[in-house]
Amino acid sequence: MLLNSDQGKVLKPFVNETLRALKEVVSLSAIADDGFQDKVEDFSFKGYAVVMNTQGSVKGRILIHHYTETAIEIGNRILAKTQPGLDKSDSMDDNISNALAGFALQAMEPAVKTLQDSDIDIQFSQAYFVSDTKKMDNLLEDVTEIITIPVRIDQVGRFYLNYLLHEKI
Repeated sequence: MLLNSDQGKVLKPFVNETLRALKEVVSLSAIADDGFQDKVEDFSFKGYAVVMNTQGSVKGRILIHHYTETAIEIGNRILAKTQPGLDKSDSMDDNISNALAGFALQAMEPAVKTLQDSDIDIQFSQAYFVSDTKKMDNLLEDVTEIITIPVRIDQVGRFYLNYLLHEKI
């Protein structure tokens, strides 16, 4: 199922800015596939997510949702550019988390600005990070619909932009 026009209006700036940030920050080419609706009961946490709550006409949560391996690879590439000489990490440590936090904010802030300047009544919380499955279960409370856009990164893997909605839009 393809996205409806309102879902596309909300998610498109996040997709565009995430692809731009990947290219500019870590010289990675990525492609976003068509979005689709996930079944809430089948949704599974991949390992690491940057989360931003939404309020207003669209209540829910936007996630940049990584498999742990993809998160570590992107984090290591960010660190190689920003902190040369730092040893490469094989696990999700503070350096990787902080690098991904900066990357996510670099992608999310322009997307939020675009949407705040649009005709959609939507407000955003500060972004926060989840790497604990129990906390992810809490994020799924009251979710009625999940929209997913897969993002494939050349030679790295994939991650997802998810929109966990509390009501259909």
